[in-house]
Amino acid sequence: MNHHFGEFGDVWKHLPLAEILQHNPPRHYWETHAGSASYPLTQTPARRHGVLNFLKHAPADPDLQHSVYLQALRDMPGIYPGSPLLATRALGSRSTYIFCDIDPESAASLRAEVSHLDARIIENDGVSAIAGEFQRAQLAPSDVLVLIDPFLPNERFTPGSQTPLELAASLAAGGYRIIFWYAYFTLAERGWARDAIAGLAPGVDLWCGDTIMPISFTYPDRSGLFGCGIVLANATLAEQNTCRRLGQALERIAATDVVEGNNPSQVTFQIIP
Repeated sequence: MNHHFGEFGDVWKHLPLAEILQHNPPRHYWETHAGSASYPLTQTPARRHGVLNFLKHAPADPDLQHSVYLQALRDMPGIYPGSPLLATRALGSRSTYIFCDIDPESAASLRAEVSHLDARIIENDGVSAIAGEFQRAQLAPSDVLVLIDPFLPNERFTPGSQTPLELAASLAAGGYRIIFWYAYFTLAERGWARDAIAGLAPGVDLWCGDTIMPISFTYPDRSGLFGCGIVLANATLAEQNTCRRLGQALERIAATDVVEGNNPSQVTFQIIP
């Protein structure tokens, strides 16, 4: 289960994801680390800097007030939609789905949510499952969008399996549409996932939008930096421009959310070239 749901890192994953799914829907949508379909939207210090701050300020922002993510939050008061629920809301029966998670509670939540759809729930290592699907599937790569959202991007579930990062690179090199979410804790690591995927899959068209913020936005008892970002592979120019606009809007609505004396003191967004 994702205990960090609704925090800033989730906002800068689900906001662009929902927009891409709505406006450029894939025929097949896969997730390696799906989590639960939804969560009760309880108040925590970290969520006050994340989804709750978003709900407070996004309705007045010209680039966020009509976002798919905001509409989903408004349609389900008291509920935080996970990425599987955002996907099924946007795509419905137009797409097929594979959702993977090793947590039994999350898998049960997913089964209940997608019982009416052409969906498979794999209660096992999602990286290995999607890697196997990649090898077997006879699909046009551009018809597939894969969200890879690992807690440990370099972890091997078994000695012979791929890491999440290696999976992202192999799928990207194969022409699949990829959204890879990553995190880090030092400024020197900013944009690291883009560089890593580019090194493993040279020549693939990548776009990276990266945010840094006070670490207390996610870990309230700490000081310093927390960063997270998304890497898009094989995305259209329109998708890249949409994500740029959304990232800049997130920085804008967080301008008054400041931690004095911390470095950094507030959210900044940057495109990693």
